[in-house]
Amino acid sequence: MFSKLAIIFFFYIFAQLKTLIMKRFATLFFAIIGISYAASAETMREAIAKNPNLAAGIYVAYSVTEQPYVAPPRGYKPFYISHYGRHGSRYHTAQEKYDTPAEMLEKAHRDGKLTPLGESLMRRVRIMADDAHLRAGDLSQRGEREHRGIAERMVKLYPQVFAEKNGNHITCLASPYVRSVISMAAFTERLKEEYPNLDITRYASLHDLHLTRPESYMDTFYKKARQIAKDYQRDNTHDKAFISRLFNDYDYAAKLICDYYKSSSTTGFMGNMHDLAMIVQNFDNLPELHDIFTEEERYQMWHLFNIRRYLTYGPSADYGDVRNQDAKALLRDIVERAEDVITGKTTNEVATLRFGHDSAIIPLLAILHAEGCDGRISFADIERLPEVWCDSRITCMSVNLQFIFYRNKRGDVLVRMLHNERDLRIPVKSDNYPFYKWEDFRSYCLAQSKPEAR
Repeated sequence: MFSKLAIIFFFYIFAQLKTLIMKRFATLFFAIIGISYAASAETMREAIAKNPNLAAGIYVAYSVTEQPYVAPPRGYKPFYISHYGRHGSRYHTAQEKYDTPAEMLEKAHRDGKLTPLGESLMRRVRIMADDAHLRAGDLSQRGEREHRGIAERMVKLYPQVFAEKNGNHITCLASPYVRSVISMAAFTERLKEEYPNLDITRYASLHDLHLTRPESYMDTFYKKARQIAKDYQRDNTHDKAFISRLFNDYDYAAKLICDYYKSSSTTGFMGNMHDLAMIVQNFDNLPELHDIFTEEERYQMWHLFNIRRYLTYGPSADYGDVRNQDAKALLRDIVERAEDVITGKTTNEVATLRFGHDSAIIPLLAILHAEGCDGRISFADIERLPEVWCDSRITCMSVNLQFIFYRNKRGDVLVRMLHNERDLRIPVKSDNYPFYKWEDFRSYCLAQSKPEAR
């Protein structure tokens, strides 16, 4: 009898030590990975030099970087997913971004004022303008594929969520813009292909705009911040060499550009060309425009547009406190809907999916103080911005946040956060990163999302 008890006790101690060692090893492993990443992290200048598409900022097309599978702590299984995703790759939202340069370059062509590079650019811009005719803001086919791919990987990674054990209902909310609605349709269609018995309710209404496109606070300083950013961009865009590569008569080109862009400055044309060059990656068969920029020009254009995005959407010291208020209702909604599922107040719900815009994700990441997403500096130090905040790394087409909820048989709940399907770190204590205790996560999110009196 004694020997049997001794053997049982020995194996119990061995199992406990094994679990402890594995936890310590995992913590050390992720720490080493983090240190290695920090040590090898590229500057944006280096990254753009290797991949010009990264200069696109908010126009970067969604790319999938496979993350090694991370098993939850023993006994925990996923049972609910909360999600916010931006619409997929799209056309520019302003038709004039295509039509104005196409018509202007064709006018210069008729006048014999284009260089060979300018002639080539004219032909390529016309192809883009014809393709974009009456499609401003529309989702591209690539945008649909992006959302189908995200949905496909979701069901394959978390089949327990969709296998009807916990329910089969999904609530979807989309902003009432065609690109968001079609993104929602593409995502949910892929889910239904894998699990036909899912019961999906879809909304695309102004009723939920405070969650799908929360921008009520943005109006407070948006015009002022945007004008400051545009003035800074105008004063720091050096476009004479750029224009001279496309036109054989600089004085003619300067007057033509000012006339077509209704401005006393020529810099709007270079910015427009940057926008067109960057949006190409959102499509399958449009001609590239990277050759019209030097490497330095491409980086500088990214930097100037990054400043504009930071001042209007980001957590800047000047305007961020007000702008970030818009994300608070969304964060509370994420927490409250999850709590209703966890407590049983809401039954049969396995996922809540939201489809909207980068103008919601950027402040949401900021109030969560997600790693790399909450850099805070004043306009006086704006040249340092690439060191602390980079739009291309924070948002992109189809950028998404996923909150995966796990539960064990005792009813304990863990939350894992993913940013573009990769683990996201927030300043909440965790013994099992990337998993956070629900109680700690909930308290933190509610503290960050307290509404302020207007």
